[in-house]
Amino acid sequence: MPLTVIAIACDWGASQPGGASGVQSWYHLALYYKHLAWLQAEHHYLAPANYSHPWVAAGRHVYAHRLEMWEAFAQQMEAHLHPLPLATPTLFLTGDHSWSGVLLRLLAEKVHSLGVIWLDAHADLHNPATSPSGNLHGMPLAMATGLNTHRIHPLPEETWQRWQQRVRSALPPENLLLVGLRSYEEPELSLIQAHQIPHFTAAELHTKGIGPAVEAARALAQRCEALYISFDVDVWDPSIAKGTGTPAVGGLNIAQVRNFLEEVFQWPQTRYVEVTEINPLLDYTNQTALYAYGTVRPFVDRASEGDSDI
Repeated sequence: MPLTVIAIACDWGASQPGGASGVQSWYHLALYYKHLAWLQAEHHYLAPANYSHPWVAAGRHVYAHRLEMWEAFAQQMEAHLHPLPLATPTLFLTGDHSWSGVLLRLLAEKVHSLGVIWLDAHADLHNPATSPSGNLHGMPLAMATGLNTHRIHPLPEETWQRWQQRVRSALPPENLLLVGLRSYEEPELSLIQAHQIPHFTAAELHTKGIGPAVEAARALAQRCEALYISFDVDVWDPSIAKGTGTPAVGGLNIAQVRNFLEEVFQWPQTRYVEVTEINPLLDYTNQTALYAYGTVRPFVDRASEGDSDI
């Protein structure tokens, strides 16, 4: 079963640069371990030509940082990825979580019923008029579901219109499962409650174990054509995953995440896996990327007979 690797080496949706290096570090690890499935994969590497400019330019959208540059690169992504069938196992490596909003919209056009398992400390259901930070990586699920229409703080109409052009109701809330949640704001919580979005907080997983979350994921898989697993490394506790820009205390440990994903990776519906928010500039000896690589390698190895040695 051939593997497709799609690397989005851009971190303009984050609060600080470094996520693009996290994507690049994955290549170093895969080549270092002479990973057969990786070497035989079909690779697509996408990066903006003017990467540094948005980090030094002022930008016009203070409630949606770098939105105009982000949107231009999103359109380039769509033009490149839309012709691809994406019908076989695909690993997405993204510099920050905002690009999930683009990918989910694209995959919803290719998959009749797409289920999404969101391993993340955050709910990522903000829009520019509810976000306390203005960082786009806190908004991808609002882009993909179209649920957040609140306007809590004043927002320039130009920013709101640009945002609205990005929003699509591509993902029904019942096809979403949040795992490891522990950092969110009231507008996000109200949406989770109003739409009864299935979720497991990190505290619940610590007290009850991962079994209930696995069963909820299994139920989602059974009613969907394909699963998209979005693995934000900040789902781990920051004592483990230092190399990420938005750490939140009280997170999961390596075994909890690996045990959960090892079960999910065995299911035929698990077709897409995204790894995101690795920032080596904040890390020590690239440990977060190494842990993530070892965690996701069983999915990659479905494309070959290689065995994980990490």
